[in-house]
Amino acid sequence: MLAVRSFTRGQWEALGRRLDALPEKAKDGQHLKVGDGVKSIRTQIGAAREKGYTLNELIEQAAQEGIDVNLNSLRYAMRRAEGKGRIRRESKDAVRDHPAGPARSRKPAQKDAVRDKPPRAGTQQKGDGGVTRSGLTQVQGYLGFPISPDTENL
Repeated sequence: MLAVRSFTRGQWEALGRRLDALPEKAKDGQHLKVGDGVKSIRTQIGAAREKGYTLNELIEQAAQEGIDVNLNSLRYAMRRAEGKGRIRRESKDAVRDHPAGPARSRKPAQKDAVRDKPPRAGTQQKGDGGVTRSGLTQVQGYLGFPISPDTENL
């Protein structure tokens, strides 16, 4: 069971005062993620690219400085630094609302349609196009087809 943890306002204010009193650390010793590091030297990366250096060559230069980064991480970080970020595909709901193929049209109900074949013996035609066996009730199915109870092989 999870216990909800709460602390007094005085404790949070004391933490705030403690954080305000902390001395500033040297910027050289701070750890940065790949994305933040690329963002901080974006202009230098762009200048090296204009000089004709490839991303693989930039990765080799980074390795000489002790920065172990792979090609995909560098590419992604550069896209994020440019503000492009991740390429998002359409949401699932948008895909569902706009199907890729042509829209299917529903056939109109055939209420008074003339049948090519006469109904079988022992059945009678209903006015709504459904066929019922004499004395049995008929149910309309999910797709509008008549469903007759199976009473032949009982």
